[in-house]
Amino acid sequence: MSPTSPRTYRAGTLKEALSRVRRDLGGSAVILGTREVRRRRLLGLGERELIEVTAAPPEDRNGRPRIAPTREDATARPRLASVGVREVDPPPPIRSALDDRLGQLHETVEELSRSGSIEHLLMDVPAWLATTYAHLLDLDVPEPMARRLVRVVADAVEPDEAHQPEALAKALRIAVAQSLSIAPPIAGLPGARRVVALVGPTGVGKTTTVAKLAANAKLALGLRVGLVTVDTYRIAAVEQLRTYAEIIDLPLAVADAPDRILGALSDLGPVDLALIDTAGRSPRDEVKIRELADFLAMARPDEIHLVLSAVSGEKSLHAVVERFAPLGFDRLILTKLDEADRLGALLGVVSRAGRPVSYLTIGQGVPDDIEAADRDRLAALILGQEVVIG
Repeated sequence: MSPTSPRTYRAGTLKEALSRVRRDLGGSAVILGTREVRRRRLLGLGERELIEVTAAPPEDRNGRPRIAPTREDATARPRLASVGVREVDPPPPIRSALDDRLGQLHETVEELSRSGSIEHLLMDVPAWLATTYAHLLDLDVPEPMARRLVRVVADAVEPDEAHQPEALAKALRIAVAQSLSIAPPIAGLPGARRVVALVGPTGVGKTTTVAKLAANAKLALGLRVGLVTVDTYRIAAVEQLRTYAEIIDLPLAVADAPDRILGALSDLGPVDLALIDTAGRSPRDEVKIRELADFLAMARPDEIHLVLSAVSGEKSLHAVVERFAPLGFDRLILTKLDEADRLGALLGVVSRAGRPVSYLTIGQGVPDDIEAADRDRLAALILGQEVVIG
């Protein structure tokens, strides 16, 4: 096989097949086509479905761009011609055979897609964006969202930008940013007490996040801040928050029952912002979550932030969002971004939650390692275009 000949890769998933393409041919490989194939198992034990990807190296032997002779060429060639990129046609016999083969591949893919049996294939993804699509999957972006984002990129870039990595990266960042909903920071007004509660499962960093918010509200905004904890279940939880309160010089009150939380809020005195730290609850423990709902019903906070750890898996995060929904949270705080290998799953979680992101935490430091959520910044972090330094 010639080094420049198209190659065929088969794998159980499209992501795996594209990963092999990149491994052998590099990130600029040209995707010529995809299809679903069936192969009989050993000993005749039924069949299994595989994804077949046909790809070619990005350049021919002369270092010139190899143009994939697929249907995408109908739109791709004028674009390349418009910016002065010369096409290199393969010899007629090879081109004819390749055109026939790719035509069959596309017809097969189109037919299967229309039947709904291969939703995961790249029917709606231009070949020149296959690498971008694979990159999103590598980041753990859910496949349906990855397809939508790639389509947005395809519509956004100019014809002469289709093969410019920088332009594609910028368009993708904008597409991701536009898919995110962002809430403004907590707005405390002197003389008008605002009550904000943080809820979430165990181990997501609620208490530390409360301390960060309190320190910034006092030191950066000059607000009078008070803390209330209802976390009397966890060993040393009250002492942990008391330590923060003493360091920042804030009043602290404890409520060990729902009917005592209004008294605790009153005990804080004339504060502009009251932050309520709640006990972490397992998403599976409906009884404890209902108890927490009783606290919130009495406190009637102005804002309820659900705290989600970025190191949790996508399914776990979806379960947390679903189980905590009865608490009426209206914002999301994403913590431990500095500890997560990939952040792409957060896109699907935030989208399904339907609530805006208010803050990001990027380390354990109080008060520095917290940021008010910014759409462009979060998009860059999810795409790995910026590095989290905690």
